[in-house]
Amino acid sequence: MRKTYQQLKWFLQLYRRQYVLAILLILASYAASLIPLRLVGYMSDRIVAGTMMIPELVRLVVMMLGLTVLLYVVTYFWQLYTFKASDVIAFETRKRLVRKYLAQSPPFFQRNSTGSLMGKATNDVSSLETLAGFGVMSLIDATIYPFSLLVIMATTLSWKLTLFSIVPLPLLIFLSTKLGAVYNRRYDEAQQAFDEMNERVLENIAGVRVLRAFGQQAAEEAGFSGSAEHLYEKHMAVARLEALFPALSRVVPALSYVVAIVLGAHYVGIGEMTSGELVSFVIFLNMLAWPMLALGEFINILEQGSASLDRIEELTFYKEDVSDRPGAVPYAGGGDIVFDGLDFCYPDTGTDVLKDIRFTLRSGQTLGLVGPVGSGKTTLLKQLLRFYPLERGRVLLGGRPLEDYSIDSVRAAVGYVPQQHVLFSRTIAENIRMGEQCGSGLSLDEAVELADFAKDLPQLPAGLNTLAGEKGVALSGGQKQRIQIARALIAEPEILILDDSLSAVDAQTQEKLLAALRRTRRGKTTLISAHRLSAVMHADLILVLDDGCIAEHGTHHELMAYDNWYKAQFLRQQLEQEAVHARA
Repeated sequence: MRKTYQQLKWFLQLYRRQYVLAILLILASYAASLIPLRLVGYMSDRIVAGTMMIPELVRLVVMMLGLTVLLYVVTYFWQLYTFKASDVIAFETRKRLVRKYLAQSPPFFQRNSTGSLMGKATNDVSSLETLAGFGVMSLIDATIYPFSLLVIMATTLSWKLTLFSIVPLPLLIFLSTKLGAVYNRRYDEAQQAFDEMNERVLENIAGVRVLRAFGQQAAEEAGFSGSAEHLYEKHMAVARLEALFPALSRVVPALSYVVAIVLGAHYVGIGEMTSGELVSFVIFLNMLAWPMLALGEFINILEQGSASLDRIEELTFYKEDVSDRPGAVPYAGGGDIVFDGLDFCYPDTGTDVLKDIRFTLRSGQTLGLVGPVGSGKTTLLKQLLRFYPLERGRVLLGGRPLEDYSIDSVRAAVGYVPQQHVLFSRTIAENIRMGEQCGSGLSLDEAVELADFAKDLPQLPAGLNTLAGEKGVALSGGQKQRIQIARALIAEPEILILDDSLSAVDAQTQEKLLAALRRTRRGKTTLISAHRLSAVMHADLILVLDDGCIAEHGTHHELMAYDNWYKAQFLRQQLEQEAVHARA
């Protein structure tokens, strides 16, 4: 519990006024609920003795009704303050998690699956919210409330009967503590099983077309059933332990109840207590049932919340793989791009993907990257975006190491069109405007025209206001690519990166796009990777990568002057294109 307190200390200090006020109101509610119980004993003795007058009875009944109304009012406000604070901690924690997710680089997402990240932002945050709300209430009800009851019982009724009645209670605390430790482990296993099933569902939804195409629905359904059954078993293990808490919380107080009845009857018989006092004592003891249940509930909630908090803190304290170095300056734009002996391997692999990469791209020039599949083209382009830490060799931008600049300022100066289609479930216009930066840039219509997407608008039901659907499901591959290009161009970036971003468009559309880029991006740097060599033939510098190394370099005319991979590939693609035209 101390560990959980330390983890939540920042929040408890921030909202200590609300919690203090809630606790004071809870104490007031205890008084409003306990006073009538003592009055019941007093009234019982007066009625049995025949000394209760009607005016006094009416006065006592009115007092009890007034205390009941006060109890409801006070309860409303303490619940309002307590559960408002729990809603706030859920809100703040989700914001922290999303902020953390957005600040991470690819290695983070390679180590943490999407299902796991979603589970932490939903299930785990909900458990934390319960701990901060119902858990706090249960803690107070399991500590202050029973303590108040016991003090009243001992001081106003019988201290001996009170002492004997609470003898079984330490057994409840001992057993609950032992069960809590086991519960924590079982709950953590259940959350991990939930993450795994969540990830499987996401993969199935994203790849449903592939599953159908290969007839794998039945196999995947069987696999999902296995994941669901595994989750069910883990949750049942948790449920079996959960069921023990209320059982313990009822059985142990029942023992106290038996002790109170037997000894209480004896004390009434020998004159140490009146029958009214015994009635009050039994009612007080009966009210100890909820605190015992609350103790079980609190231990249950504490173990859930503690396990969830540990899982959340794994992320919130995760050290970014790539971060700004002290004294990083904003990138002002322009300048040459220099790769100076860069070697690179992906984290946790140990195998170099780029080897001794050396070249200089002058400001305003265009670089073409070509080579066989898996030769390192995409990896090379990503180095400019600082998705991964640079370990061996250097990348210079404007004469300074790339690490000298703040990450955000470099990325703001780069228009990036990735290989994979990345569109959001918003309108096409909103997807394109995501690329806008503060200051000057192209208008939406200009970006659409430059990306050669204007011709598609009449085919769309609502033009630019058409919903793209999740991951652009409502669009063709060529449309997705051109929307991404428009998104990259709308800010008129200093550096434009097209990572095999023309593969889904026809040759005519490609040529139109490239001609527009050459016309509008004079004096700005462009990097293009492609499998279709016609996309880079106008580049100022072409690099041919092979197994992470620069195998050939030069302009199109220089590379065509001798026998090499580039020339052979270019001639083969020309023949294929001519054959296509001949068939047409």
